[in-house]
Amino acid sequence: MSAKPTYEQLMGQIAEAAVKYQQAETLRNSLRRELNTLYKTYFTAYGHPYPNDPRKRIDPDDEAFGGVLNFTGAAFQRWLAARCLTTSTKRKMRTLIQRLEHAL
Repeated sequence: MSAKPTYEQLMGQIAEAAVKYQQAETLRNSLRRELNTLYKTYFTAYGHPYPNDPRKRIDPDDEAFGGVLNFTGAAFQRWLAARCLTTSTKRKMRTLIQRLEHAL
């Protein structure tokens, strides 16, 4: 069993985790903007499958959205991976903060 980290070590780990979380969140937000731009580009070029309801959410089970899903598939997968990274880095940061609280 390893020795418990000191207060200073925990604070350093929390700071590193916070930076990684912020970087992951910034990437995720950037990829979301890219994805939204691709949606807009597709709908401008090919029209919305529901022109009377252009704010209708994209439904992956609706065949009418098949074209836009194919067009944006790679960007969506990048965003999804970034979202998972953001979630895991946030969880790690919270765990470190809880460790610090219990150490006090």
